[in-house]
Amino acid sequence: MRVLVAVVPLSGHVGPVTGLVAELVARGHEVRVYTGARHLARFADLGARVVPWTAARDFDEDDLAGAFPRAAGSRLRTMVALVRDGFIGTAPGQVSDLRAALDREPADVLLADSMSFGGMLTGELTGMPWALVNVLPFNQQADGPPMGFPVKPWSGTVGRVRDRLLWSVYRLATTPFQRAYQRARRQVGLSASRAPYGSDLMSPWLVLATGCPGLGGPESDLLEQVRYVGRLTPAGVSLPTTQPRAATRPLVLVTQGTHDIEPDELIRPALSGLADADVDVLATLGRRGLSDPGVPVPANARVVDVVDFGSVLPETAVFVTNGGWGGVLAALAAGVPVIVAPGTAADKPEVARLVARSGAGVDLRRRRASGPAVADAVRRVLADPRYAQRAAGLGAELAAAGGVRRAADLIEELVGTRRRARR
Repeated sequence: MRVLVAVVPLSGHVGPVTGLVAELVARGHEVRVYTGARHLARFADLGARVVPWTAARDFDEDDLAGAFPRAAGSRLRTMVALVRDGFIGTAPGQVSDLRAALDREPADVLLADSMSFGGMLTGELTGMPWALVNVLPFNQQADGPPMGFPVKPWSGTVGRVRDRLLWSVYRLATTPFQRAYQRARRQVGLSASRAPYGSDLMSPWLVLATGCPGLGGPESDLLEQVRYVGRLTPAGVSLPTTQPRAATRPLVLVTQGTHDIEPDELIRPALSGLADADVDVLATLGRRGLSDPGVPVPANARVVDVVDFGSVLPETAVFVTNGGWGGVLAALAAGVPVIVAPGTAADKPEVARLVARSGAGVDLRRRRASGPAVADAVRRVLADPRYAQRAAGLGAELAAAGGVRRAADLIEELVGTRRRARR
């Protein structure tokens, strides 16, 4: 089987895709990966062939303004520019690169990660079988309100009226992205889409949805081509492990992931709030070589640059995060309850709501959490065993969904049948 994979050059997207690529290579398939220069070596080390962004404007997540001047300034400006210029604006160049790669060597299937607009448009243009690798929690339901709104599904006439109003609000809020998306479609020769922004960014063939029913709702409520695959465990990176410790107190692991890493938002408040708590704290700043949080580190805490979650989560009692989906899935897969202070990115408040609704953690509802709020949430989770019990249940669900093996099975089935997935 010949596989072409398109993934945007963000660590949070690359990580899950590496696990799937490693599984496909191990099964003897020919895999090419199209991504930015920063991540090419990691995929090459897994045995895949790599295709660099050439016509598409490559970018580095640590210096978005260097590629997209509109990303300079506030966090909101950066987020908007990343989506409008980084994801959507580069799509025509991505299509050019991907079609050139397909002209050089055909593929049996195309895989595109959640924000690879170029991969999605290439699938639509060519008509070839393609699958969306959904590394974000946006698994659009067949009906109901738009994803991202903090509301519960309603039925009946009142529910339908409410959902229509919410979709109107959503259309207005996403106007800048919709305009950029329609412009990208025109540039590659596709007609305009009448669907609300993002709602048609799903493969009609197959969607590999990270997560499980306990987090996102029953699979039967999702679009019929969506299949839960649990957690796609990353591969091909070596991270430092933690030193053994005397496990006399609960361990609290604090992280802001790999993208929104300003320590004022969560790391510093957590260190301050937990300084006098009867816990041990391990905080990771998310960048190699970055280990200074800019404030004195309390006696009960350690701060590191990066750490292998696989080595530390088995002894972790509480996971405190800004809502990165990959980190949340890693914690829940290990049966660890989660506290979320949701970051700016659109998916993070949704992640926080999913965690709270599942019963496996707490949504602090604030991007810049206070120290007392973090400490209070940690005390609450440690005092109530139901959080850990629910996290353990979700861990079992994620494992049962199959991970990279199930995802690879579904891709092989798609290529073997060349039929769109149906329930």
